[in-house]
Amino acid sequence: MTYQPTNVPAPGLPPSGGPLTRRQKAAVVIHLLVSGGADPGLRDLPPDQQRQLVDDMARLRFIDRGTLADIIAEFSAELDSIGLHFPRDRAKVLALLESQLSLDVVDAMTNELGNAALPGSGPWTKISELDAAGLKTMIEGESDEVCAVLLSKLPATRAAELMQLLPPERADRIAAAFAKTEDVTPTAVAQIGIALGRERASRKPVAFATDGVQRVGNILNAATSGVRRAILDSLEATHPDFAARVRFAVFSFENIADRISPRDLPKVLRGLDGSVIVTALAGAADDMAEVVDFILGSISKRMADQFREEIGERDPPTPEETELAMSEIVAMIRKMEDDGELTLNAPEG
Repeated sequence: MTYQPTNVPAPGLPPSGGPLTRRQKAAVVIHLLVSGGADPGLRDLPPDQQRQLVDDMARLRFIDRGTLADIIAEFSAELDSIGLHFPRDRAKVLALLESQLSLDVVDAMTNELGNAALPGSGPWTKISELDAAGLKTMIEGESDEVCAVLLSKLPATRAAELMQLLPPERADRIAAAFAKTEDVTPTAVAQIGIALGRERASRKPVAFATDGVQRVGNILNAATSGVRRAILDSLEATHPDFAARVRFAVFSFENIADRISPRDLPKVLRGLDGSVIVTALAGAADDMAEVVDFILGSISKRMADQFREEIGERDPPTPEETELAMSEIVAMIRKMEDDGELTLNAPEG
């Protein structure tokens, strides 16, 4: 609520039965809100109005029930009559519109307002929409202190993902730079956000939301094992560096032995129907024997013997049945990775 300006004559106690001034009524409403545990935002008032409020409340000793009911009714009626409220402070209006204005305008007005500026989160919201690779590119030319501020504005999981992409020595320097950001002001953080946001806005728009490695990886993850191997072998011969990055993005049934920890495998299998596991193992080609042995060797001997018995009793599954069963196992692993229940090991090399 807005407290009456101090140019209203300071009241004394009204005569018995006399009316209260608007400022006294506001003091009554504020006392009622604070007593009920609400926060009326008094700290946003100018200091002289805060002091005046304390004086006015000290002069109001007792308010009878009838007067209190009238004040509340009048206050409620005024609230109902308000259609839209605009902040008087330019800094508050700038914070409200920050995400909608151009960065140049926000930057210029922030400089004009100086310490009165109320930096919002507009640029930081846009920066946080970048993936880890995009953030890594953004901070390559920035100081360690700026990087520490950026990481502080990200969710912890996103910040950790970005740190993992950095060279170890750079990650160590940025971690040490956090000590230098303890006294950074909100205005400085806003200025950093504006500068980084301008750099992001200056980049050419891209046609795809993900890079080429991730797009090829997604396709190969959905492809059959034969197609996947053929494409990876071809990439290895023509573009070995690109192929190495694609292999990191690809995870299929034949990668289980290399990229799953033996202690995590029982958790994966518990979430699957036994017939799916038996079908995948029974249909595995000879060159996947290592994967079959890894799976059976990572579970209890009793369960492994049961799977071997069921594999021996059933007819060989068709290639389509095998692919479907293997895909279900891979999908479960991917889901558990997304949920943070397991971590895939990096591909060998």
